Amino acid sequence: MKKTMLFLCSLIFLVQYAGGQNIETNGRIGNSIYVFENQNSATNKSNTVTRLYQTLRFTTKFKSLSNLKVNLSGRVLSELNGEDLADEYRYRAYRLSLSGNSLFNNQLDFELGRQFLHPGLVLGGLDGLNLVYRPSAKMAIQIYGGVESHLLKAVNIYNAEDALVYGGTLRYNKFFNTNAQLVYLQKQSSNEAIWQIAGLNLANYSVKNLSFILQAHYDFVNSRLHRLYASSTYRLKKLSANIYYKQQQPQIYGNSYFQIFKVSDYQLLGLNLAYRLNKRFTLNGSMQGVQLEEGFGNRYMLSMEDPNGSLGFIYETGDLGEQLGLMLDYGYEVLPDLIASFSIDYSRYRFEEVYEFDKQLANALRLDYRFTKNWRFDLEYQWLNNRIMDSDQRILNHIQFIW
Repeated sequence: MKKTMLFLCSLIFLVQYAGGQNIETNGRIGNSIYVFENQNSATNKSNTVTRLYQTLRFTTKFKSLSNLKVNLSGRVLSELNGEDLADEYRYRAYRLSLSGNSLFNNQLDFELGRQFLHPGLVLGGLDGLNLVYRPSAKMAIQIYGGVESHLLKAVNIYNAEDALVYGGTLRYNKFFNTNAQLVYLQKQSSNEAIWQIAGLNLANYSVKNLSFILQAHYDFVNSRLHRLYASSTYRLKKLSANIYYKQQQPQIYGNSYFQIFKVSDYQLLGLNLAYRLNKRFTLNGSMQGVQLEEGFGNRYMLSMEDPNGSLGFIYETGDLGEQLGLMLDYGYEVLPDLIASFSIDYSRYRFEEVYEFDKQLANALRLDYRFTKNWRFDLEYQWLNNRIMDSDQRILNHIQFIW
């Protein structure tokens, strides 16, 4: 513990020192303490668990090479109760890369290393290379390849034969008021393709105040429509309306852990309305209909929001059951630089395979205080009640240095 604190203090000093040299850095260092009761279902006994999360996120660039950056985002976890954790749980690297932007007269961007890239990847993580080339102001060509990042973002790299992924996009903007994008993605495992997806994305703005989006992707390996999404939004000064349709295959494939669950494709049709009552309050309403193998369900949501938060209700009915939920999320500035917030989530949730519902109640009380421009302190208390735990209480504390 003392060595860790000494390391963080030394790092803060080096960051401040580097700021006056030929290196420019921006980032955040954080210490987070997480305390909760861990209940053993076999013995019905509980013990207090205290975890220390230490996070570091920063970008570094040389003033003489301002277009090149080194990016790092990682976390170290320690069990203060003495439990020894495996390295894949103890250390995590969310981003570790070298990137360059607007190179060669704004024609080329690149990033090499671990990075967030594409929703078709597991948690959007790629260990590899991403290139974007812009031959003109309207056209961009993207090519990427590598292996998917470790599922836990552990500090190791999968073998190429187990998690190879590559693909690209071709974008052309402002073609008859339409932005068009061709996409291709191929994923392989055990040297065999498990996804081979090609498709088209369109966004049209021909009519004033009206936008239309279409995404259609086909999976050639499994010979099926992978994704179809259509959305149209109409905006006025006080009112906006959005209607959409979505048909989606689950983002699950051969060697995924989630194969243990029974999953199927679904169809979703929805309508969202938002009306600004005045400068402070907005009324939101939405309706959704979802079609699954088990039947058809409807969901109705109504909420009121202002700059400090929102209060809303959810009503679900149909073949999937009938339930009413409540959501509250609100913050208030008690003092300058001191914000207190409170949230409640009362809802029901569905179990896989067992088609029954159970009630749960979740609350959170939070305080945020900014001591100076660089130092910030957060404290949060959580309480959860459900069929597994009569009283699940947690305390989270975050101390951050931001530069």
